[in-house]
Amino acid sequence: MTAGIGVQDRDWYEREYNPRVAVPELPDILAAWVERSKATHARHPPLADIAYGPHPREVFDLFRAPQARGTVVFIHGGYWRALSKFETSWVADAFLDQGLSVALLNYPLCPDVTLAHIRESALAAFTKLHRDVLNDDERRSVVVTGHSAGGYLAALHLMTDWTARGLPEKPIAGIVSISGVFELLPLLHTSMNEALRLDAAEAERLTLLGQPWVTPAKAAFAVGGLEPDAFHRQSREMAAGWADLAPRGFPVPDTNHFTVLEGLAVPGSALNAAVIEMVGE
Repeated sequence: MTAGIGVQDRDWYEREYNPRVAVPELPDILAAWVERSKATHARHPPLADIAYGPHPREVFDLFRAPQARGTVVFIHGGYWRALSKFETSWVADAFLDQGLSVALLNYPLCPDVTLAHIRESALAAFTKLHRDVLNDDERRSVVVTGHSAGGYLAALHLMTDWTARGLPEKPIAGIVSISGVFELLPLLHTSMNEALRLDAAEAERLTLLGQPWVTPAKAAFAVGGLEPDAFHRQSREMAAGWADLAPRGFPVPDTNHFTVLEGLAVPGSALNAAVIEMVGE
């Protein structure tokens, strides 16, 4: 915790920025996700644990669709300190049926590494995937999506000069960020920072709000209708920050920080449709 604020203030930050406080049924949600992921792996065994870096968690899975017309990249949440690619493997279910291959990225976690390291891991993973693993059909239209901490990492793809990494200027068709965390300074007043170990200067440096958009791709910023105001505000401000490029920001009614994600695997839902629209024909 950061010195200089009262207990009541710390409680407010915790309620606004720590979704586990607002969703006490999270253990049941995660248990259901694990069972769904086991079923997904049984139905569609992926190319598993493809390494993109030296850290044991620097790996990704690729669920390959036959005759794919593009690829969806999904980056898991967990506030950069928990979870893995496995728990949300079920997001691949609908996209595979819709003719899209699906890559799920792992990355190292805090406090083992810093958030700056995680950012670099996510970009290295995408570089490896796009350059060395995807085939021409899969590479034709790529959409990056992510949840919570992964929503931040998905948005980071818009702010990256991919040519400096040996990729085309626009290797992605768009990003769909779900319940992302984009402004980091408030996290200094939360329990999450015990693992993140951010100071004010680093939080300001790594904040995405107000950063220039380098990659000319589509974007959508979704948030659960039942989430705290802080998550709604950040997604609204991310969408408004590049109004000339017409990004979309929208709430998903009657969903919390975790159940909002489940729409990705439902054809015709707002989240699934946002990805499919970006993939195009």
